[in-house]
Amino acid sequence: MDARFSGLSADDDLSALVSEAARAANAHNTQPWGVDCQGDELVLRRDRTRTLGASDPRGRDTMLSFGAFVESLLICAASAGVGLRFEASAGGDAETDEVGRFSRHPEGYQTTFSSADVRGRRVWRGRWRDGAPPPDVLTAAAAEAERAGFRLVSMPTRDARPFLIRANRWFFGDAAIVAELHRWTRLSPRHPDYGEDGLNDAMLVLSKVERAGLRTLISPRVFRALRGVGLPGLLARMSASATQGSGTVLGVVSPTEAPQELAAGRLLTRLWLGFQRHGLYVHPQSAPLDCPETRAMLEERWQIARDEQLVAWFRLGIPASDPAARVASPRRSGG
Repeated sequence: MDARFSGLSADDDLSALVSEAARAANAHNTQPWGVDCQGDELVLRRDRTRTLGASDPRGRDTMLSFGAFVESLLICAASAGVGLRFEASAGGDAETDEVGRFSRHPEGYQTTFSSADVRGRRVWRGRWRDGAPPPDVLTAAAAEAERAGFRLVSMPTRDARPFLIRANRWFFGDAAIVAELHRWTRLSPRHPDYGEDGLNDAMLVLSKVERAGLRTLISPRVFRALRGVGLPGLLARMSASATQGSGTVLGVVSPTEAPQELAAGRLLTRLWLGFQRHGLYVHPQSAPLDCPETRAMLEERWQIARDEQLVAWFRLGIPASDPAARVASPRRSGG
């Protein structure tokens, strides 16, 4: 069994549930979690060898990923009739990297989703059809966010495109970020970790030409040579195709009085699973929130108050082809 799940072999049902929950959404598909058993509890820990650095300067994406894992495991447990509850570690444990603990609970987690929803979850990075999400679906999502202590903000995808181009120009202009992207892309089936983690060509919905072009452009040698002659702008324009067509971009707004990213990751999981039941898929992107310039512009447009912060941004729409027909994103052995 994989070291992520050390100590779980004595409880096969929990081991299977952890493996199912590993389908949770996470940035760059780094799968930054580790789970082990302490007595009657499952301990969720941060695996620092798998957390992002330059691409996640505030650690926000890492905590969103943990939140997605927590919600996914609770859903899978409830679906299997196993009662679990989760308690976050106060402030996190810097010495042990403990994020929180799952323990048995007789009542179990109340949810309308199932392990089948978790297994079927997909992010869509390909082409989109014209058409806006139904208003009643967005209204229900806003109500779900409000119940969790957040609020949703939105804009048409056509309005989001300039923000994304500017943010991606900042993203691709940073050599450390591009190096990290290069580290986590698996653009050839011959890559040793192609079936384990990272962003592969199938996930990115790349043609053979696009795959070869991206692999070349973000390689350290080529990036260093072309960075000063317009390469960041070219990569930004290529990436901005994610906001072509109609649809909606949604932002999640959190109060700033206490860290909320883990709870936001749980909310995002519920929202995305709910959207998928309506044939709607998401493409989360962090650059508009990490780039100081676009973050300030978004805060102004969405009238984010001083005691609030943006914690997530994602495209919502209708894929041009069926995402469910595609192979699921890879997970590490044992998960």
